[in-house]
Amino acid sequence: MRVVMLGTGTDVGKTYVTALLARGLRAATSVLALKPIESGVADASALGDAGTIAEAAGHAARLSPWRLRRPVSPHLAAREQGVSLEIAEVVRWVQAAELSAPATFTLVETAGGAFSPLGLGTTNVELALALEPALWILVGPDALGVLHDVTATLRALPRAPDAVLLSGARPADQSTGSNAAELKALDICEVLETLSSGAQQATTTVQWLLDRMTKKSPQI
Repeated sequence: MRVVMLGTGTDVGKTYVTALLARGLRAATSVLALKPIESGVADASALGDAGTIAEAAGHAARLSPWRLRRPVSPHLAAREQGVSLEIAEVVRWVQAAELSAPATFTLVETAGGAFSPLGLGTTNVELALALEPALWILVGPDALGVLHDVTATLRALPRAPDAVLLSGARPADQSTGSNAAELKALDICEVLETLSSGAQQATTTVQWLLDRMTKKSPQI
């Protein structure tokens, strides 16, 4: 089962959440964790976020051709390096990784927000669509502004995500701890789980994924 991790923006905690999910799933089944596109990898020898989630999944990091030096939007970093971000090539890379290391779950973390551009007219959403069939998990920060960001992202997405999670990636503010309840009260969405900065596991989401696996339809 393929799971695509999308964010409401940049630095919202996707890597943190993906690592928690990978670690939890690893305790129950096999999992492959991939980050095919990553900017801000200044040192070619650094494993970056791809290494973080791979370690959590219990396998060696699979480093893609799209490890970009500058910590800017992927399309800008790629342009500066003369690298092409072709969605079809990224999908083929993911498929090749899955074939070489079959697992019950493949977690694919995207770079930046859901609508961060990968090129002219393409964003992480187009990549997520190309990776279908998959579950989509939308991650937002448990911080001020998330009500707007989740609302805007949900309205713009071509389909509803299968789950929404909040993370403690940003410093706590006076809204922290209340955002999940407000998203529900305002009828924006139901948050499956809020993962604070000190969380060691994502029990609810891991169990939800395992349940989806056992009850999956032929399309997933």
